[in-house]
Amino acid sequence: MSAAPFPKSRFSDALPPEEAAARHRLIGTIADELRQAHWHPATLPVSAQDLAEGAGVEVRDRGGAQEPLYPYRGRLLYLDERPVIEVNLGEDAARRRIVLAHALGHHLLGHGPVPPETLVTLSTCCPRRIEQEAHHFALDLLMPEVAIYRLMDHGVLSARKLANKFQVPEASLHERMQALDRRSGYL
Repeated sequence: MSAAPFPKSRFSDALPPEEAAARHRLIGTIADELRQAHWHPATLPVSAQDLAEGAGVEVRDRGGAQEPLYPYRGRLLYLDERPVIEVNLGEDAARRRIVLAHALGHHLLGHGPVPPETLVTLSTCCPRRIEQEAHHFALDLLMPEVAIYRLMDHGVLSARKLANKFQVPEASLHERMQALDRRSGYL
């Protein structure tokens, strides 16, 4: 029996530059509004779990020692039309935070049913626009610009130390810093 292909998103992968810029602003606004409703700016790291639950999304642990064959890093499901995000306990804690925020981004950005999360989909290098958007959302959500610059003003300047403060992989911090540099015109 062969598996049916996953349904395609209703979005095309290419957007005109003006529309892409508007979409990125919208992503930032959605992340800001969610943090404003469910996060105190003096508290780090930002709790992806609290934000997901605040957005009405159930979070379930999967994988790990109890379910070693669970094949995904995580995934967004709709059970009885309710959003549920599964996160693989076999991943390290920093990666699980990115996976959870990424899947939450898919939900809040209206991407509809999406394939489960894998190494390929969890990057801004993924060619699919909806994956890039969800990843951009995750990085923005977990590493607010104001918190990054506040830490830097207080002498936390190394990428490793910043990543530890936000409890994200160092590579994710680098991606976020590059996005901020591009937006400000440094790159």
